[in-house]
Amino acid sequence: MPSRSSLAMMPHVRPTAQKPRISFLCVLIVTIGSGCAEPQFNPIPTVSETDSLGPVVQLTTDFDRAGEAYFSHDMNWIIFQAVPHGEKQLQMYVAPFQHNGDVLNIAQPVRISPSNLRSNDGSFSPDENSLIFASMAARQSTTTGSTGSQQAGRDFHWSIPSGMEIFRADGWAAAVAALQPEESLNLAQHPLTNNEFYNAECSYSPDGRWICFTSNRTGDLDVYVMRADGTHVVQITKTPGYDGDAFFSPDGKRLVYRSDRKLDGLLQIFVGTLMFDANGDITGLASEQQLTHDTSVNWQPYWHPDGKHIVYSTSMLDPSNPGTTNYELYLMRADGSHKTRLTFSPDFDGQPAFSPDGNYLMWTSKRTANHAPQIFIARFHMPPGT
Repeated sequence: MPSRSSLAMMPHVRPTAQKPRISFLCVLIVTIGSGCAEPQFNPIPTVSETDSLGPVVQLTTDFDRAGEAYFSHDMNWIIFQAVPHGEKQLQMYVAPFQHNGDVLNIAQPVRISPSNLRSNDGSFSPDENSLIFASMAARQSTTTGSTGSQQAGRDFHWSIPSGMEIFRADGWAAAVAALQPEESLNLAQHPLTNNEFYNAECSYSPDGRWICFTSNRTGDLDVYVMRADGTHVVQITKTPGYDGDAFFSPDGKRLVYRSDRKLDGLLQIFVGTLMFDANGDITGLASEQQLTHDTSVNWQPYWHPDGKHIVYSTSMLDPSNPGTTNYELYLMRADGSHKTRLTFSPDFDGQPAFSPDGNYLMWTSKRTANHAPQIFIARFHMPPGT
């Protein structure tokens, strides 16, 4: 359910044993001072989900599909997008998150976007007073303007509609608390962007001062930042090809994002180091590092709160078929090394997000009876060798 096809079942395919052995040899050589590069794959490969995850729990059920969920900083809420029964457009929801060890659940979700108009890509501010999401609400139409699409592999694509704007809602929690059961509300009232281009894939910086987002306002899809009030817009990426779905590192100094620099739909993951002026304002990109270099689709990256690891979704288990439906979650170090498999499901696993304390991993999966994407969660622990 990418925003930022009926999928065929695929068998599990493990990376060959040769790669871990080479990586382990590399580690041994490093210890005697040869300067060998860090291994691409974890020298201690995982063999099942229990190597990094506790019992997997399905959080959403009452939607045709649901996904792309993120935690509030206090971990009392999640925000996610879903298609309600009988409707066609993605809608934004918030729901109280209930957790006690491996006992995980959400209370009744509340719709916070206008019906029949596409809304997606939600994020909470660190102080929990505000939330943001992208919506077509300002245009009151799902067809206003031209609509393009971005592709990932052969089968995944998502639309890039003109007129998608980013909205901020302050005091959302009080507004939600005032509702009667089964009521909804429209929080798409205060647009931060208003330019009739595509503005979406948005999230807050850890200090709440900045919002990163994707826009095609120059004719190419690039990563931008703006202050939390919508001012001081700065273009971050400028290389031709799609760049998007960015997230700030926990220290606020870097961005991780996905990119299609070769225009072949084989997304790769990059980390960019930001430049700041004397006032602490972001001015651009100081440097950029590509973390994945293969013929797979690598996308939907998200930082672990330690700032040293990144989780992402990849089709690497079937590199000969970039349109594969078997996407798995992998963890890697922030330099692209020690890639480690986390999920072992023969269908789509993607859109991962860590809880602020790092104890939980939430993601979208088609491991459902009808293969419709829903939100899942499990306790997380760092696998050995990462």
